[in-house]
Amino acid sequence: MRPIITDRPFGVEIEVNHLWYGYFLPIDSGVLPPYRIPDGLKKAFEEAGLPIGNTEDTWRLQEDHSIRGRGAVEVVSPRLSGMQGLKSLEKALRIIKDQGATVNGSCGFHVHHDASDFGCRELKNLLKLMGVWEPLIFKAIPDNEKRMERSCRPLSQKLLELIDTCSEETCEDTRCLKKLWYAQEKNSPYKIRYNETRYHGLNLHSFWFRGTVEFRHMRSTLAGETAKNWILFTQALMELAHRGIEDTEEANHKLLPYFKRWKESLILLES
Repeated sequence: MRPIITDRPFGVEIEVNHLWYGYFLPIDSGVLPPYRIPDGLKKAFEEAGLPIGNTEDTWRLQEDHSIRGRGAVEVVSPRLSGMQGLKSLEKALRIIKDQGATVNGSCGFHVHHDASDFGCRELKNLLKLMGVWEPLIFKAIPDNEKRMERSCRPLSQKLLELIDTCSEETCEDTRCLKKLWYAQEKNSPYKIRYNETRYHGLNLHSFWFRGTVEFRHMRSTLAGETAKNWILFTQALMELAHRGIEDTEEANHKLLPYFKRWKESLILLES
């Protein structure tokens, strides 16, 4: 199978525990400053040619109070792309694991794909594809029920039924879809980062907040093969949504090999 590798940038958030750092030293907006990053971790990243620090162009450690366990932290990547980006991710995962990090049922592996070239048509295409594939995704991931209830809820069936009411005329600048999306949580201000609609497996709040589409379905993992295959599958979803899906059967046929390879690699998930 020839993978779909494009220049579309992506980034990951890897939730782990048992990465020890000084709990009582100051934190800058939730991000650990370089002097708080464990020395062994910092040295390993630098030797691997991976920049680590507290800015968006580096790998960084960020507090996340949703993770259970001691030494809980979210490892956030810089902007990555293509095969080189996947290789950097695999290096980072090996280092994190070697430094003693573990994952548990409270940890997620979140992928952001750049969506700066997405508009109404592309978002509708993505929602239609996810209407087919999301149930299969959730069914494939073992021991994920609690996260499905809390931090990666399935798409609303009502939303999926209403997306065709947004025509090209009524969806100028994605306003129609935006209204449908935020109607799911009317009491949560949509301009804030932690709007409640973000806690879906497919997070479109991220599209209007920062210009990316986030896939939150996956349990966290330090297995590079599983992580890589999940990114390739979700990127395939993004690319097909962008190119158009006039023939739904053909689109699903193209996605199947990516889904199967990812599903087979789930055997590597930590128990």
